[in-house]
Amino acid sequence: MELIKKILDGNEASAARLISMIEEGKEEGYKAIAELFPHTGKAHIIGITGAPGAGKSTIIDKLAIKFSETGKKTGIIAIDPTSIKSNGALLGDRVRMRGAENIEGIFIRSMAHRGYPGGIARATIGAVYVLEGLGKDVIIIESVGAGQTEVQISSVCDTVITVFTPDYGDDVQLMKAGIIEIGDIIVINKSDMPGAQEATKDIKAHVISSDKKDWQVPVIMAQAQRGEGIDTIMGAVESHLEYLKKNNPLGEYRAEKLKKLMFLFLKEELWAKAMKKWAGSGEIKDIVKMVENREIDLYSAVSRVADIMLPD
Repeated sequence: MELIKKILDGNEASAARLISMIEEGKEEGYKAIAELFPHTGKAHIIGITGAPGAGKSTIIDKLAIKFSETGKKTGIIAIDPTSIKSNGALLGDRVRMRGAENIEGIFIRSMAHRGYPGGIARATIGAVYVLEGLGKDVIIIESVGAGQTEVQISSVCDTVITVFTPDYGDDVQLMKAGIIEIGDIIVINKSDMPGAQEATKDIKAHVISSDKKDWQVPVIMAQAQRGEGIDTIMGAVESHLEYLKKNNPLGEYRAEKLKKLMFLFLKEELWAKAMKKWAGSGEIKDIVKMVENREIDLYSAVSRVADIMLPD
């Protein structure tokens, strides 16, 4: 396929075109990914997650520039909330990545979340493969920043950075939801705000009590807008990759993540096909009517529908 050849030759316009095809769910896009797949698996995939407004985009901008300075080609995928009107990316976080945008070797793509669970777009995986085929050494994914739904980003990335600010307050709910547990690196951004030291201390105490095996999760204070702490974050990212290579065969580590991701996609695919097949089913409509008339309870109704969709 000519499009794949152009991508492997480093043509960014072709890469952008294929990503758009995948976002639109075009069959030819998925066929192209199948052809591109043997050329993937070499990039270090980094996820940046955390509450909206924590400074994720600024940290990504600074990190991308740092990677560029070391000679690494970087791809950035910014997952934004979906616009109700256009179904496209709402915020366009690339506007906060002006430093990296015009540097050769850095490719930035905003993508709409489209309601996919896990704070990542379904097309994100395809976009990662495209950027790997394009020759990127590092791929940074910025998730939408929506709390509990962020947890599945850990199934996509090798290294996850969770970003907090000193005023996280009720964001302790994020810890309960699991967002802090998925972080291989924790960053307390906007460290010039009051309470930064206390927040760092509290989160360090939580991290120490968590099980991350041999990897000691660093908690880093930063002021990303001024570039403070970026070198430390960069060092932690590189150390985590070395840790993975040394303590866990990277292939096995990724294989386990891909298995989880495959089942997530399978669940979504089966659900979509089941809904398409049974949406107009008279049997299911009758069951819904029985629930409305309070003739059967919701649990029994679901069990009956499941038996219809997946008979023994």
